[in-house]
Amino acid sequence: MAPDIFVEGIDVVIKLDLDKHKSLLDRAKLSQISFKTSVAHEIKKKKHFLSLINEGKYDETSMRNSITDIKINIRHLSDKAKLAKEEIEHHTLIVETLTAQLADYNKNFRDFTNASTA
Repeated sequence: MAPDIFVEGIDVVIKLDLDKHKSLLDRAKLSQISFKTSVAHEIKKKKHFLSLINEGKYDETSMRNSITDIKINIRHLSDKAKLAKEEIEHHTLIVETLTAQLADYNKNFRDFTNASTA
């Protein structure tokens, strides 16, 4: 059964929105990767600094202050990675929804054109 009302051309709007959210999804994925990489780097740096404490080569207070700063950076970057993950989930849902809407539109368009020519 064909729909009672059919809006021709709405597929163009759906495609534009879909393309926009696909690019936002890709950007969020890249952000998450870079934040996770940065966290891993900060953790390695923290371990290295911890290994330098008590060796007597560097000022203990400065090393401990640096480690505190590194811990803050790790927390900050971890929070950003979590937000990027949530953004990925958000845009994934939108992309899936718009893809389904576009498929539904195409099916309804075929049904509508077949019903109007019959």
